[in-house]
Amino acid sequence: MLTRTKQQIGLFILLLAADQLSKWWIEQQMPFFHMVVIDGFFNLVKAHNFGVAFSMFADWNHAWRTNLLLGVTIGIALVVALWWWRERNKKGIESWLFILILVGAIGNIYDRMTLGYVVDFVDWYVVWDGTAYHWPAFNIADACISIAVVLLLISSFRKS
Repeated sequence: MLTRTKQQIGLFILLLAADQLSKWWIEQQMPFFHMVVIDGFFNLVKAHNFGVAFSMFADWNHAWRTNLLLGVTIGIALVVALWWWRERNKKGIESWLFILILVGAIGNIYDRMTLGYVVDFVDWYVVWDGTAYHWPAFNIADACISIAVVLLLISSFRKS
């Protein structure tokens, strides 16, 4: 039987591999910004995000922006890793959620260090009165962070 820590590390490796393999596939197989429509509400796109969430700070000076974003993200990843290590054997889902946040942080750190940008490719949208409203493109790493934050918030409300 695998210990809880080994299970969490296994999940981390699996999700990080899925994130990096999916980004590699998108980079290799799709022309830049070419959309493939799936089921009328979901596109696969190839987008390079030079900023952070919603492309914030993408217009800042490239070298300055990249170094700042790397420094902040690495700092956050280290804090989350230490927090996970402290919480890893506790009951509840929190320690598992820290793994999701780490996948997101490290997946995007790797992109930024090796490519200078983060590869995004998931494009959800809804059509309302003939107009398509798109959520900003994201990737598996971003989804892991978002899911973890929502579940952490729900968990925090349940405890109080």
